[in-house]
Amino acid sequence: MNRRRFFRWLVYTAGLFAWNCGEGGSIYDYIPPPIPLEPEPMETTIVAEIEYQSFMSLVHLENGDILAGTYCFPEETAYLYKLGNVVPVASLDVGEAIFRIFEDEDGVLWLACENRGEVYRAEPNTYNFHLYEILLDGRHRGAFDVKRLLGELVMVGGGEIYTDGVGTTKDFGNDYYVKFGFQVNETALVAGYSFINRCAGWFHSEDCTKEDGWEWEDIGPKYSRFMQATVTEDQKFIYLVGTNNYRDEHNHNAATLWSYEVATGILTQLWTFEGFDYSSCIKTTEDGRIFLGLTKGWRSQSPGASLIEWDGTKPHVVDESDYAELRELVFKDKKIYYVLRTDRVGGAVVEISGVL
Repeated sequence: MNRRRFFRWLVYTAGLFAWNCGEGGSIYDYIPPPIPLEPEPMETTIVAEIEYQSFMSLVHLENGDILAGTYCFPEETAYLYKLGNVVPVASLDVGEAIFRIFEDEDGVLWLACENRGEVYRAEPNTYNFHLYEILLDGRHRGAFDVKRLLGELVMVGGGEIYTDGVGTTKDFGNDYYVKFGFQVNETALVAGYSFINRCAGWFHSEDCTKEDGWEWEDIGPKYSRFMQATVTEDQKFIYLVGTNNYRDEHNHNAATLWSYEVATGILTQLWTFEGFDYSSCIKTTEDGRIFLGLTKGWRSQSPGASLIEWDGTKPHVVDESDYAELRELVFKDKKIYYVLRTDRVGGAVVEISGVL
């Protein structure tokens, strides 16, 4: 026991003794509760770092491993790293980035890659990836997400939504920019931005196998764009992040957090983070705490990418980085992990303890 804790213990015990004596009883009549311990101090550790390339994607697997994928442009070969390994576990000629990593229910790993629209697959417990599908281009080129929605494996590309075993279930051409899928109750959603009405929204479907079975719905105000979402455990609210100022196909100085009430369809703007162009990641812990990442600017050289906790009424800065972009985050064993990048400079994976 250090001096500070010993002093606290001494004062605590003396106070109990005085209180019991004052009441006319004996100190042995009362068993004090355990002495409250000081919370563990927050500690930030860089657990992986890379030069020239940077980190774009991150996933926590069922077996406990954490995988991180790189952004490689102007090189064409991206790498997949397992935390704890010095060398990558896989390398793929994808053109720009391993944009998203998804572990399916059966342990199969999927990689959605930018900028050729390629989706790769590997059997459980292996990193032997092979090309599985090439998705249609839209105004933007790439495969941006793979998710299990309503029981179906759904892939999101630059110009289409593709359902495995069915084919293209929505060809949206150059009209939309969607990068992620998720599910609320019995509805599948693929969200992003409409070039038609210049606002955030989503495609929704109750049956991912129906050809052209996705309908678009405008949700956000003009120039807003959704980039990721998390759903509360009771399925009553969706928290979304992105930007409130997407113009000329770029985000400008308006990273934004919204909440969407599922029952009423009401979108509420909770906070706009001036000085940050966008947020591309948000996650909820098992006990309901909400964390999101802020990016200073796409391909920016400016430091300041930040990890934020939303307490229900206001944001709190958890950590601030010398890198420009905070792209993805996950939780493991009461620790937070997130990936960073500064374009053509480098990237890092950061571990934070003492917060959860």
